[in-house]
Amino acid sequence: MKKYLSILACAIMAFACNPKVNPDDEAKEYAGSRASVELSTSERLPAEGATLTAVVHRSPAFTVSVPKTADWLSCSVADSVVTVNVKANTSAVARAARLSVIDKEMDISITSFDVVQNGSDKDVEPVKYKEFSVSAESLLAKADDTSASFTVTSEVPWTVSTDNPQFTADPASGDGTGQVSIKFPANKTSDEINVVITVSTSSAEVRQNSYTISLKQEAAKSREGAVKPAPGTVLAEWEFDTPHVDALRAGGIEGVANEDDAAPGNVGNPYVPSNVSGKGKLEYYNGSDKSAVSTKKNKRRIGERGELAVYCSWVGDWFTWTAEADKPLAAGTKFQLNFVLRPSHEDTPKYWKCEYLDGDKWVELETISLDFHKDAAGTAEDPKQINCFIKETATLTADTPYAQFRFTCTQNARCYDGAPIETFTSKYVLRFAGKWSDASEENKYLQVPENPKIVVVE
Repeated sequence: MKKYLSILACAIMAFACNPKVNPDDEAKEYAGSRASVELSTSERLPAEGATLTAVVHRSPAFTVSVPKTADWLSCSVADSVVTVNVKANTSAVARAARLSVIDKEMDISITSFDVVQNGSDKDVEPVKYKEFSVSAESLLAKADDTSASFTVTSEVPWTVSTDNPQFTADPASGDGTGQVSIKFPANKTSDEINVVITVSTSSAEVRQNSYTISLKQEAAKSREGAVKPAPGTVLAEWEFDTPHVDALRAGGIEGVANEDDAAPGNVGNPYVPSNVSGKGKLEYYNGSDKSAVSTKKNKRRIGERGELAVYCSWVGDWFTWTAEADKPLAAGTKFQLNFVLRPSHEDTPKYWKCEYLDGDKWVELETISLDFHKDAAGTAEDPKQINCFIKETATLTADTPYAQFRFTCTQNARCYDGAPIETFTSKYVLRFAGKWSDASEENKYLQVPENPKIVVVE
C-alpha cells in the first residue's frame, strides 16, 4: 500500500510541475514507479492519422483512461500492449492528449503517456455527409385507423422494417426522398399496440445509419356502459379567437406551419384541441401523396386571430371534428355540429362531402358547397370571401365510441365558378372561421357569432 501511495504522490508532483503536453518526451515514468511505457514511435503522429502502440512494462493488471475531450482517438488493451488508433486531423492546429495507465486493483494512475498529432498543412474541407433523416420520432393511430405515414428524406438507398409482422411498410425500401405508409389492421382489442419501426441504410456516407420510430395504436374503446347524454350537453367546443391562440396551438398544428407535408395521412398527428369545454379534436388529413404534384403541399397553421388555415387542399383530402366522452355514446343519441368555413381564394376546392361515424360505419349526410365572389369589391355590401355556416346533425343507430364528423373534398373544382383546378398554388386557403377580438372595422362582416361546437340535441 505504501508503494502505491508513493507512486500517487510522485505522480501528482510530476503533473503539477509539468501540466502541459511535452511533445519531445512522449513516454512518462513517475519517480518510484516500477511501470514504464515503451512507445512505437517518439515522433509526433502525422495529420493523416496513424496507429500508435505502447508496451507497458513492469505493471500489474491495468486499464487505460482516455480524456473525454480526446474523441479523435480510441484505444484497446491486450495483455501489456495498448493500441491507439488516431483519426485524421483536418485542422491546421496540432493536438495532444495524455492517456493514463490505471492499476485495476488500486484504481490509481501508475504512469501515463502522451499522444501528439501534427496539424495538417492547411485546413481540410470538412466531411460532407449525405442527407438521411425521418420526419417523426413517434406516430399515434386511433384504434380504427389502418395506416400511419412519415417521410424519409434521403440521398441514399434505405429500407424500412417493423417488429410486428401485422404492421407492414409501403414501400419497404427506397432510394432518395419518399413517403412511407405503415399499414395495419384496426385494433379491436382492449390493449394498445406498440410497434417499433426501423429505417436504416448501409451507406457509409451518412452521419447516422438507423432511426427508430415508435407507433402506438390506441386500444378499442369499450362500448359497455354506453350513455345517452342529456339534451343541451356540449361534448366539445372551440373558440377561434386571438386570446386563445396558444391553447389552439397546443395540439401541434403550428408545429407544421412552415412544412410542406406531402405524405398521406396526418403526419405527426397535429390537431386543434377544444379549448372551451370537452375533449375534442379538429384534425386535417392529406388524402394522397402529393410530392409529384407540386412543391406546395398541405401546409397547416393557426392564424394570428386563432383560426385554423389549411393551404393546398386537393381531392381526397379530409378533416374531422371529434368529441370524446368518458363513455361511448348510446344508440339513439342525436348530436349536432355547428361551424363555419370560409375560402380565402377563388381556387379553394368547392365541394366537401359530410359523413358521421355510426358504430363502425360512416353514414353520408350531404355535400356542402363553398363560395367566393372573385369580382366583388371585398366590402360588407359586396364581399369576396363568404362565410359558409354549416350545421350537420347525426343520429346514432348503434353504440359509438365518440361523436365524429368527417368532411372529404370530392372534386378539384374552384369555389368561384366550379371550374376544374389543375395545379396547386399557395393561395388555396381553406379557413375555419371564428370570431376574433381584433377584427378591423371593414372586415367585421366576416365575424362569426358562435363558437364551433358539438352538442347533444336529443
